Amino acid sequence: MFFKQFTVPGMGCLSYLIGCPKAGVACVVDPKRDVDDYIKVARENNLKITHIFETHVHADHISGNMELQSRTGAEICMGTGTPATFAFKPVAEGDIFEFGSVKLEALSTPGHTPNSISLLVTDTARNDKPWMILTGDCMFVGDVGRPDLAGKEMIHEQAENLYDSLFNKLTRLPESIEIFPAHGEGSLCGKGMSSKSSSTVGYEKDSNPIFKLSKEEFLLSMTGSFPDRPKSFTHIITTNKSGVPLLDRCPVVRDLSPLQVKKELDRGVIVLDTRDTASFGGVHIPGSINIGFAKQTANWIGMVIEPDAELILVVTGAEAYSEMLV
Repeated sequence: MFFKQFTVPGMGCLSYLIGCPKAGVACVVDPKRDVDDYIKVARENNLKITHIFETHVHADHISGNMELQSRTGAEICMGTGTPATFAFKPVAEGDIFEFGSVKLEALSTPGHTPNSISLLVTDTARNDKPWMILTGDCMFVGDVGRPDLAGKEMIHEQAENLYDSLFNKLTRLPESIEIFPAHGEGSLCGKGMSSKSSSTVGYEKDSNPIFKLSKEEFLLSMTGSFPDRPKSFTHIITTNKSGVPLLDRCPVVRDLSPLQVKKELDRGVIVLDTRDTASFGGVHIPGSINIGFAKQTANWIGMVIEPDAELILVVTGAEAYSEMLV
């Protein structure tokens, strides 16, 4: 089995390329917006990406599913009932997908979203028993998914669903099974995730404080306070449901002269200055917003700037410029 985890630093987004080198086929799970990495690694390992799985409709980042499909022809697969308006293959409890010697079995694990799925992975070339599970945003390392993102009106129903998915399904799997979630440290999809990007069912049962709670305590905790939901989340959810525009259809990024910046400011464009506070304090464009470039920059931007706002970026160099665009 070929298995590789990909990380988006700061946002804590985790995605996966899984396949069978002998058969030459693979799938990507929860793809990030920039899909070049998957295509490059797949090509290097003689793998053809035939399927794209979304464990749920993501709220914190734009999916790369449409981009990856346009470049590979892969089929997009999502949980049955997912309210997406583009074509996808519905995935239900017990559905099995085979990629050579690699078998993926879908488990319905609602709670973070109503249509969330997890994927049980077996490498049949080694053993007929499952090796790992991709839990999406249902179970994290050291934490579990938040049930409030589907809307406050559904939080109690979602908390009940989450309890059932965690306590009556995922934690009843063999304790040796490895857990690979869709998010890690830096994500706002949970309260307190570990910096480690994988775990096991047994270790989480022993060490995750959530699994020490009674059902009543769990439901109280899950319907209590969570980190504020960034302004961008609603926009991202809507975009991911309707189908993300391909990158070649996105607005062109260009350098601006001081005179051009002045003209853009006059029509209400926001200037986002990503330099450190000392540099910003020394000199800056009047009216600009300073959010220094760091791991949590994307989350802070989502908190204070409207998602459809036009931006002028002030960056320190080519490297910071490239990372901000990603």
